[in-house]
Amino acid sequence: MINVVIVEDEVADRDALAACLERYGKETGKEFNIVYFPDAVSLLDNYGAVYDIIFMDIVLPKLNGMAAAKKLREIDKNVTLIFVTNMVNFAVRGYEVNALDFIVKPVAYDSFLMKMDKAIEAVESKMGAHAVIHTEGSLKIVYAADIRYIEVMRNSVVYHTTGGDYKMRGSMKDAESTFSGDDFVRCNVCYLVNLRFVREVNGDEVNVGGDVLHISRAKRRHFLEKLTDYWGRRA
Repeated sequence: MINVVIVEDEVADRDALAACLERYGKETGKEFNIVYFPDAVSLLDNYGAVYDIIFMDIVLPKLNGMAAAKKLREIDKNVTLIFVTNMVNFAVRGYEVNALDFIVKPVAYDSFLMKMDKAIEAVESKMGAHAVIHTEGSLKIVYAADIRYIEVMRNSVVYHTTGGDYKMRGSMKDAESTFSGDDFVRCNVCYLVNLRFVREVNGDEVNVGGDVLHISRAKRRHFLEKLTDYWGRRA
């Protein structure tokens, strides 16, 4: 599941872009979770570093897209950013905010397709390690960027992801080996947490993408050190 944001105040332009995403998904098999914001201020006020691609209009109420992109980069240096605009001369300045590219309105699918292929390549290169999950007679690839945390249950592990929960036979040792170096840290013997989804630590509890998990005394110091380092790198 690829998390996409559309920041657009014009309903017709928003719907045209959403239609392109829907068509692209049908043609490629990619799955998108799409979030809409009518202005950049709403995006920034509610921002969580869980998005993969942001389509940003430049002419927006309250705060223009270029100024918003500069503020965005103060929060998230890694998200893939694409401007969607009829102000081409302004859009070419996207290098200032490390934008991947820009799409000219009105959005035509052929143009969108080329830019989207680049965006998907960029996103998947950032997604890091992945696990192949065998469940109910099918196979599914789950990328590190989509996993909120991994839970061990006897001889099985449960991958709690942005697209749902998946259970298969395995061990925590195998999971740690697969996702070592991808900012996954144990908060106790049962949970391996993706630091990307940590929202808050309160006492001996950590909020991971909305789920509250227990931090054991034995793991607390190491977990907090890794979390502090992660947040420092994201700042």
